[in-house]
Amino acid sequence: MDAVWAMKRKRDILTNAITKWKARLNVHGGQQEKGVNYEETYSPVAMWTSIRTLLALSILNKWHTRQVNFVLAFLQAPIEYELFMKLPPGIKIDGVSNRTHCLQLLRNLYGQKQAGRVWNRFLVEGLLNIGFTPSKVDECGFYKGNVIFFVYVDDGCFIGPNKDDIDQAIAALKNPEVAKNEYDSEDRGDLADYLGINFDKLCCNRQ
Repeated sequence: MDAVWAMKRKRDILTNAITKWKARLNVHGGQQEKGVNYEETYSPVAMWTSIRTLLALSILNKWHTRQVNFVLAFLQAPIEYELFMKLPPGIKIDGVSNRTHCLQLLRNLYGQKQAGRVWNRFLVEGLLNIGFTPSKVDECGFYKGNVIFFVYVDDGCFIGPNKDDIDQAIAALKNPEVAKNEYDSEDRGDLADYLGINFDKLCCNRQ
């Protein structure tokens, strides 16, 4: 299959200033064949009704929030089917060309039809291993004791009344001996910008 570069500029939600330039290598999922190198493609994300409800509860109850971003999330999961890809455009290696060589994918590369589904199953496996229970209402909502976690693809958020419990949950997920898998996540602190939306807590003191 072909290799495809995807270029993107990330902007600050409030100022619209460019904060990051990103280049991501993808495999051409449009060249996959169902039943050969993919089956199901469905991947759940947290419902906005769940996100709004949980954030409202966190404000009303003065709970702590902690946003985490999984770095190159899809690549953290192993490949589901054996796939081979042509050399990416612009990559030149002496003695190597697309006529004589190709790349075997070992990780769940972006661009596959089932990439999101494979990543979600990989993440859920780790959450179950550290003791979280999935919600019966939202497939991307989980709870353990007084800690709640919800995730939208690779953007997750922990909420709860006790900061130490949240810290322990994050540490457990990053510990391969506990989670049984390796998860590389970035701690972004208290929830502020999530899925392109800026959240600001407005307080009103009444006499």
